[in-house]
Amino acid sequence: MRRIALFALMLLGALSALAQPYPKGEIMAMGYLCFRDKSANEECFRKLAEAGIDMITLDMDQSSAMRQMDLAAQFGIRINAVVMGYAASYSQDPEHYTGLDSLVSAIKGHPALFCYHIYDEPGLNLIPRLNVAKRHIEELDPEHPVYINLNPVGSVNALGTDYYPDYINTLARECDLKLLSYDCYPAYLDGMLNNWYWCQETVSACARSRGIPFWAFAATSWIDLESPLAVRARPTRENIRLQVNTNLAYGAQVIQYFTIRDFSGSSLAPFMADSVWTEAYDMLKDVNLEMKARQEVFAGCRVLATGFTFRPPFGTMPLVESDLPAVISSVESDRTALVSVLENNGSRYVAVVSTSPDQTTGISVEFASGAEMIDNAGNLVSQNAGTKFFALEPGGMLVFRCR
Repeated sequence: MRRIALFALMLLGALSALAQPYPKGEIMAMGYLCFRDKSANEECFRKLAEAGIDMITLDMDQSSAMRQMDLAAQFGIRINAVVMGYAASYSQDPEHYTGLDSLVSAIKGHPALFCYHIYDEPGLNLIPRLNVAKRHIEELDPEHPVYINLNPVGSVNALGTDYYPDYINTLARECDLKLLSYDCYPAYLDGMLNNWYWCQETVSACARSRGIPFWAFAATSWIDLESPLAVRARPTRENIRLQVNTNLAYGAQVIQYFTIRDFSGSSLAPFMADSVWTEAYDMLKDVNLEMKARQEVFAGCRVLATGFTFRPPFGTMPLVESDLPAVISSVESDRTALVSVLENNGSRYVAVVSTSPDQTTGISVEFASGAEMIDNAGNLVSQNAGTKFFALEPGGMLVFRCR
């Protein structure tokens, strides 16, 4: 009986933690496209939990959907419920279609539920349809937000405008988004996609102006593998780290890994192929747990300024040294690097992020007075006044706390 009571208390504690929308002091990690019916078992959820995955998308049309929600709750994992088909059917015939109502009623009280995923990459022309489904879900369940994932820079046909900030700001405003998510997969064979940083600037600024969380993606699969235009680089530990670290520097509160399972029918999907975990699972785990080691810097942070050393990418600005905290006089580099100034829990931080997935960047920091570096394991390392040189590894990030 004592074991049963202890287990009940532990389960109650886990479920209570799940009820918190954004865990205090934590950056959430989401696995996009996870398990289909045949691979939805306890061991799979255990593996994700061990890798620090806090949330997954779950296709609610699966026969195992409710069992997967129960397993997610058991392992402290939240659910982004994919209800795109239900939402589309409701928006086309709201007077007669009852499937969305039935589904929301069935899952809205489940402790693992985090949000409802109703559309991926809409154009501006879809705003009326999106709002029909979004507002109805919010009436049925005001406790859980609706998730709409937006486009990166694209054509007028895809966006509905030829100016990217108009696209992001219009959708965020007209759909009254409670979280701002967009995808861009920037790792190409000849380097990182240059206009990705403009996307980051645009979406991060919009989220800050509206006071809503920014959710960002990191590509963990070889996207467009079978296309004749497949010029993206195969994910490596370095280019995944670069994506994650850049997202953090722009204030992202949820890092979305695309994908966990094989979505293309290829054996080159990095983490799970044909229901079998591949050796690249360890790559995801390493990058994700490194992120978690420094998440107290970024969870709930406020981005004060961003700028670039050396040669700023398209749509970005050079670092303005007056934006730096007083204890750091300057940051210089021999290759382009992103510098972000953040504030959190009464302290200011400076994050310096590599823009290269395969080259080391030489960084020179002039400290006007003492500061502390937070290393990859989350340890504090004192920095004396004076100039110090750092070899920033490919995809890496330096973080300094400036009290």
